[in-house]
Amino acid sequence: MDGLHPQRSLPNTWKKLAERDRQQETVGINLSNFSFLDHPEETLTSIKEIAIAEAHALSARLNFKDKNCLDVAPFMTLMEFWSDMVPIFEGGEMDFPMQKVLAATGVSQAMGIGLGGVSDFDDVWAFPLTRRRRPGSTVSRTRFVDVPTRDTATTRFCTAMNDWLGQPDISLELSDSGAAKLMNLLGEVLENAERHSDGARRDGAWSVSGFLTRDSSDLEGEWKYRASIGIISVGNTFSESLSRAHPNQLEKIDEYVKAARRDGARQSDETLRTVCALQDTVTCVSEAEEESRGGYGLMDILDFVDGLGQTDDPALLPRVTIISGRSCIRLFGSYISGKEVPGEVHSPRVQWFNKENSAKVRPDENHVFDLSASFPGTVISIGFCLDPSYLSRIFNDA
Repeated sequence: MDGLHPQRSLPNTWKKLAERDRQQETVGINLSNFSFLDHPEETLTSIKEIAIAEAHALSARLNFKDKNCLDVAPFMTLMEFWSDMVPIFEGGEMDFPMQKVLAATGVSQAMGIGLGGVSDFDDVWAFPLTRRRRPGSTVSRTRFVDVPTRDTATTRFCTAMNDWLGQPDISLELSDSGAAKLMNLLGEVLENAERHSDGARRDGAWSVSGFLTRDSSDLEGEWKYRASIGIISVGNTFSESLSRAHPNQLEKIDEYVKAARRDGARQSDETLRTVCALQDTVTCVSEAEEESRGGYGLMDILDFVDGLGQTDDPALLPRVTIISGRSCIRLFGSYISGKEVPGEVHSPRVQWFNKENSAKVRPDENHVFDLSASFPGTVISIGFCLDPSYLSRIFNDA
């Protein structure tokens, strides 16, 4: 909350309940378009508004105006500090379809929000919430090899993906090799979150969850399947973690920032460094750089989303939003995943967010920009559609 609302820790900003004005009216906070995928600036500002209200209000209500859950990641962000807040929130509005998603994933239970009226989970398939404890709280002497939580998350992810792909009008399932690849893919991203978000201890926390919903489609006789996955880590941002990178990496990152600045880039250095964090082989772990390993997890995630989420409907193409500190990167359209350098065999995948895909050209401000508020860590929000007709056509031709 201090990260979202920096003035909160100043004298007389945060007040004990007994010191708050008894005459003030209940604060109403309306949350609409609550999605990092489509409205990252507005959504983070709304979450900051909640932190501000917690510092001074005597009572408050949260009104979620969207009928459906558009993105699980903002709710997971709220979950990270919900239990630490003074209990001033007294209900509010939330439509039933949204309640179903939050109850099915376990996010509402983690927040201690009672949704006792939810008993129908038709048309919702959950990737259940999995969380790793807060940084530095482990008592294990072998924390770097203790991975039961990570194993739980990756197993749940594969189970969820088989449930999603196994819908009768899709009728696909992961092969053994596909399941293993998927587990390794998510496992590396979560391991990176542990290493990167908690400084030298490499003992950071994370949360991961998701859902698939089935909605009626405009196409006669077909359903529309919409998936959302969120990955949250609180602590160091991408930019902060890269300050611990190997000197070779730091030199390359500095060169990129200078080149983008020469080409007229208006983004902050923090945001330009965050762009570097996405590229293959870029890692804050010095020994990984020395051994030429690591730094592939994010691009693997993007390849997975791009490959599985293709559809003939332009409005439903896959999207990924990454928020880290004040930096926001939106991946969609031609900038959804990384590309190998033409003419080079097995070259690292890069995505520099310009038509040339060049590190010497500034990134597109529609995809890479600074936020007015700051998140103390990193949010990865993933959205894609499972299109039965497209998947059937692709796999029947394979």
